[in-house]
Amino acid sequence: MKKSALSAALAGGAPAPAPTVAAPLQNKGTFLDPSAFPCIEYADVIDGVKTVDELGSTAEQLGNLDIADVAIVGSAPTNVLLDGVPLADYPLNPRRRRAGEETTPDVAASLGAYDSVPPQTSSSLSSNYLSKAIIGSLPKGLTNEDKMKILQALPLSPSRALLKEMNVDVVSSRTSDGRSLRRQVLKGAVMVFVTAGYSGKRFIFEKAKELGVRTVVLDGPDSWIRLLEKDGVIEKFVPVDFTDVDTVYDRCLQAIREVRSTIGELDGITTFCEMAVPLASRLAEKLGLPCNPPEAVDNARDKHATRKIMAHAGLPTPKHYKVVSEEDVAKAAAHVGFPAVIKPVSGAASIGVIRANNEDDLLKAYKRVQHDMSRVRVVAGALVEGDEEVNDAAGNAKGWIHLELMVEEYLDGHEVDCDLIFDNGRPVYGAITDNWPTVEPYFNETGSNCPSVLPKAQQIELLELSVRSVQALGFRLGVFHVESKYTSRGARLIEVNCRMGGGPVRDTNLLVWGVDLVEEHLMACAGIPVRPPVVRRPLKQMAEYTINAQKTGHLTSVDFLERFKAQDGVLYARPLVQLGAKCHCVADGLPTWLCELMVVRPDVREAIAIIKKMEEEINKELETLIV
Repeated sequence: MKKSALSAALAGGAPAPAPTVAAPLQNKGTFLDPSAFPCIEYADVIDGVKTVDELGSTAEQLGNLDIADVAIVGSAPTNVLLDGVPLADYPLNPRRRRAGEETTPDVAASLGAYDSVPPQTSSSLSSNYLSKAIIGSLPKGLTNEDKMKILQALPLSPSRALLKEMNVDVVSSRTSDGRSLRRQVLKGAVMVFVTAGYSGKRFIFEKAKELGVRTVVLDGPDSWIRLLEKDGVIEKFVPVDFTDVDTVYDRCLQAIREVRSTIGELDGITTFCEMAVPLASRLAEKLGLPCNPPEAVDNARDKHATRKIMAHAGLPTPKHYKVVSEEDVAKAAAHVGFPAVIKPVSGAASIGVIRANNEDDLLKAYKRVQHDMSRVRVVAGALVEGDEEVNDAAGNAKGWIHLELMVEEYLDGHEVDCDLIFDNGRPVYGAITDNWPTVEPYFNETGSNCPSVLPKAQQIELLELSVRSVQALGFRLGVFHVESKYTSRGARLIEVNCRMGGGPVRDTNLLVWGVDLVEEHLMACAGIPVRPPVVRRPLKQMAEYTINAQKTGHLTSVDFLERFKAQDGVLYARPLVQLGAKCHCVADGLPTWLCELMVVRPDVREAIAIIKKMEEEINKELETLIV
């Protein structure tokens, strides 16, 4: 079989040859608007059907955007102090950097995200972090009748009043004039963020400030966002104690109503934090503000429910089986077959994803997750390695974390991210980023490139499946990070994340296609039309990579990255661990991410080649630096 462009581009540690192209979901062309999905037309260049010059230029659409001024942000939490005192920060799920999925310190500790214990803040652990118990305590969504009553009584904010006065055709256009009008409406809008997420997302609040948004953040009393209030980046921080899970929703609702009485009418409620999406959607719905249905959010976060909805909608769905006890493992194996993957049903307890090649592997993987959780103990507000033989409810995390898993068939082929923007149920932007082979059996992320080098027919099928999946779940607006694979049987969905992806995702879409996912999501949540100007050919072509530890030991130096920073096209080369940190290779468990790299070049294949060469040189040097 002939190798695909992606296989060729990733030579040396590349995936297997691309699967045979299946017929697109739409046999006659595609229902996707090329002006909203720039990667489709550019795929003709990748396939050698067109030249870049034949695509023309759309520089006018981007107005005064200077790509050289785009600030490339970090992908990991930073150590945040206020007056020398540590502030609370959500750690990143060690397996989910690109998805940008926060986790809680207990899960992070069980996976080795901390060398010893999480940073100690002045308040208790439970008061500062959202938990699965809080998500489980939330009320159901409102009925259509209740929503209509709220909307009829909703007063106009100054921003919504300004929008009503504008020409709808101009404000909804993909031109720089249209974007200028939309920014006028957004300027001065009052936006409530439900939790700040991890500190690596500071750029979101800085962008909101740049756009003139009046930002209010609800978060735990020791949240790192306090620093941004002190620096004037956000207008107001409202501390919320998350300890009493059953009253969190009501207290947040009351806090937001008080904000409205002191600052003015609200324009939107949002979050860029995975764990806060269920809470934010219900608060926005209760106050009559633009939002996605809570039921859609809940179903997207439940992988088993997502699979059922996909099947009901007639979309291709992998075999799957829900596992709630050890007795279910054999049943799952019989139903799904092998190879298979075991994964958490809900992102709120995202312990990990493990491949199993037989029933014995599957049972071991199931027990591994149970064992990891049993070792975590809360002692005086901090987390330490526990003794699983001790089973007191106050100290053993196993007693208060409920874990459901799902087994589904292993998906072969190339994995991609489809970043989408929706407005009133309609896709108004979408682009594909190729994900490189993960480190199995843990599926630890490695690298990515954009634009995609997959054939056009495959890109169309992946985008169509992503769009239809978002619509089948019932979503209406905002940014979505959809993970899919192009398999030997065609496009298959992994999951829909109902918010912007993390890590390099925002940078990638801005650098390559000129679309700022932060800005467009804020507009969607404020009820402003979303029509991002999109270039017809990439502004930049990029590849990025995260080095996974190849041996276990302690890192004795981080200076090995210095010589790469000055190389042409290298946007960053930076460590993700501190000097002296304990690192693990895949033979000893979940591999440790050591550093991250990003390169831009005139051609994406060239960027890929440079990154692969850097990886080879760095890994060779690390052989002597990890002892």
